[in-house]
Amino acid sequence: MQPKSDSPKTETITFRLKSNVIKDLKNESKLENITLNSLVQKILLNHLQWERYERKAGLLPMTKPFLIEMLKRLDENDIIQISQNIEKEHFRGIMTFINDVQSIENFIEVLRSWLTVSWMQHTIEVKNDGTFSFRIQHDLGIKWSLYIKGVISELFEDLFKKKIKISMNETTLSIDIPMK
Repeated sequence: MQPKSDSPKTETITFRLKSNVIKDLKNESKLENITLNSLVQKILLNHLQWERYERKAGLLPMTKPFLIEMLKRLDENDIIQISQNIEKEHFRGIMTFINDVQSIENFIEVLRSWLTVSWMQHTIEVKNDGTFSFRIQHDLGIKWSLYIKGVISELFEDLFKKKIKISMNETTLSIDIPMK
């Protein structure tokens, strides 16, 4: 019996791309300081984990100035109401669309994918007790922090009947998600 390998199985495949696309990919990989292979894998994973669901799930791109202006026009109670009621149900639909089985692991993966495609800087750490700790950095103000807190905490509690710890300020959220 062969020992089980922890590294994922890989395959080699060849694609035919226009020269200017290859040139742009090579330039981007140099700027990102990663290999061309890593960049292409990152692009393809991003598509598989999120982009292919965006339009089907009703997600729309918008500019940051538009979002900031809309948030200014709503009071904090409106933000909390929208995030906890309307958006929670929308994100539940997105999670169900992406993963039929609702698990904490899938919740974390969808959250990670959303943060990545939303261009919100974030770090993820697994603590000694198995808690997933997200640190999210944005520059959209306290109302955006309230929005994210409302959506994530309400959805998690609704799906898993557990509370998560969230602390926030104008530009940062810290989210601790228990795995047990």
